[in-house]
Amino acid sequence: PPAPSSPTFRMAKRGVAGGEPIPLSRFGALVAQLESVVASARQKPPDALLCFDLLSELSSALDEAPKDTIQLWQRKCEDALQSLLVFGACRPVRRLASSAMGRIIQKGDAISVYSRASTLQGWLVDVKRADPMACAGAAQCLGEIYHLFGRKITAGLIETSNIVGKLMKYHEDFVRQDALLLLENALEGSGGGGSGAAYLEAFRIIMRGGISDKSYIVRVAAARCLKAFANIGGPGLGMAELDTSMSCCVKGLEDNVSAVRDSFAEALGAILALAVNPDAQVTKGGKKQNASAKKFDDGIQKHLILPFVKANGANAKKLRVGLSLSWVFFLQMIHMKYGTLDSELQNYAVQVMEILQGNGSPDPHALACVLYVLRVGFADQMTEPTQGEFLVFLGKKLESSNYSAPTRVTTLRILSYLLRSLGEVPSEFKDILDNTVVAALSHSSANVRVEAALTLRALAEVDPTCVGGLVSYGITTLHALRETLSFDKGKNLNHELDSLHGQATVLATLVAISPKLLLGYPARLPNSVLELSKKMLNGFSRNPVAAIAEREAGWLLLASLLASMPKEELEDQVFDVLLLWASPFTGNPESYLSHIQDWASELRVLSVAIEALTAFIRSFVSPIIATANGGILLNPVLAYLGGCVKFTAEFLF
Repeated sequence: PPAPSSPTFRMAKRGVAGGEPIPLSRFGALVAQLESVVASARQKPPDALLCFDLLSELSSALDEAPKDTIQLWQRKCEDALQSLLVFGACRPVRRLASSAMGRIIQKGDAISVYSRASTLQGWLVDVKRADPMACAGAAQCLGEIYHLFGRKITAGLIETSNIVGKLMKYHEDFVRQDALLLLENALEGSGGGGSGAAYLEAFRIIMRGGISDKSYIVRVAAARCLKAFANIGGPGLGMAELDTSMSCCVKGLEDNVSAVRDSFAEALGAILALAVNPDAQVTKGGKKQNASAKKFDDGIQKHLILPFVKANGANAKKLRVGLSLSWVFFLQMIHMKYGTLDSELQNYAVQVMEILQGNGSPDPHALACVLYVLRVGFADQMTEPTQGEFLVFLGKKLESSNYSAPTRVTTLRILSYLLRSLGEVPSEFKDILDNTVVAALSHSSANVRVEAALTLRALAEVDPTCVGGLVSYGITTLHALRETLSFDKGKNLNHELDSLHGQATVLATLVAISPKLLLGYPARLPNSVLELSKKMLNGFSRNPVAAIAEREAGWLLLASLLASMPKEELEDQVFDVLLLWASPFTGNPESYLSHIQDWASELRVLSVAIEALTAFIRSFVSPIIATANGGILLNPVLAYLGGCVKFTAEFLF
């Protein structure tokens, strides 16, 4: 509390105008302490911890004090806070003091905002080469006032822009950062209602020095200023300025600092969203553009699609990730800020997938980026009815013959996500299922076939009633394909082999999830799949190419069956199953390997065989290994593993 001899104590005792004594409230006592700290700061810099504690208590007292009490001490508190800032304070103290300044004006007499903003501006204009911390503190405090009362003080925006330009010449990066944060608050606080000259000067400051500053914290602040420009409608800026700022944002996506890249990604998305919504653009004086304002039609192609497609070199992945974030911010802005209906968002999905159309082989990183945009930018923003429409919309795209393999993989993956999000299968999607997802099981790309199988698995998880039909269809189709492959050597052979792999993959995925389904699995499923896999492994085609495909499919089915089904389903045939590994892992490795024509395919077959053997060990051998009967199964397995090691050694050496 203040000393009895202090001016504050004497004023409280005799009253403001010499009337009744004024009780010294907690808020008043804290203001008096703050004045005392400021008075002693002329001789010795105040202790930062003491100031922090005092300002924290002052902030708490502001919440409790009535308006009358705040108004009584408001002027003294404002003066003390400003003095503390211009004496130079550390960043946490500057932040608390600036926040307290804004709150006391907000909760007290708001008319003082004009004089306080003018006082701070005057100090920043008149001061020469002042203490950097003092300039940063005054700028931060003025920014807080603009943040809360910007629309009331738009007349001072041109002077504020000039102040920012002056502060940007300081060598200390934190001063330049706080200068741009002041500009950001001034832009957003004014809401586009200032003079056009002020906004053009602000834009010039950002573009000339801010976005290319050597300090990353300043570049982040500059990107946030560009986003603030977009948020208020880009007042005073034409299409040329918007285009230039977007080009700079794309360049900023290659920055070495992730925080800078993220900030420029947000700015790019916000500016592009404004550019494609000309009705939201603001001219001088805060007025909206007229209906004939030009729309930036090629902005998406120029700033989101082409840079992604052309990305190469060391920064390619950084640029792709940044552009993906920009896509998401763009979609969120047009949906939430500019009112684009979620049903209209799907029109942009085609443009997103154009990114992958030129790629013959799937680039995992590019696929991941596009999937992120489709999931977060589109699917997650849609309501359930619109998600159903989007599901059908994407499904129909698979019917197109000029769809590239990466685009199909992406489409199928997002279909799986949409099915799980919806929790049901729309009837319209069932109508196109055969010509889209099922047809993709015969695609020439293995990635597409695997993704189609995973999509059908998602469909089965959502609608378990279809499992029986899908399993029957898969088994019947595989039997038919085996018959066809036994004599087919023509031009259709590759298509038949692709179909065999696709059907075996989807059947393996259905087997894997069947025990977890609420409705269970068909009783005939384990034996039907086991018999089919045995036929593929023991009675494969004499055509060596077809034989490799059959054996791989057989091992794939067996591995899935052993890994997922309860062992009780197969216990009566455990020795028949064990004999299936006798052919590949016993005998003379040199003789076996001498007949191999396609080493890559053969290695793939043996890998799946080892995977199936691993599943067998986990299901049948591990539980009984410590029992008296453990050796009955363990000894053959050890023999197979020994053969496997010999084969591996021959492959490698």
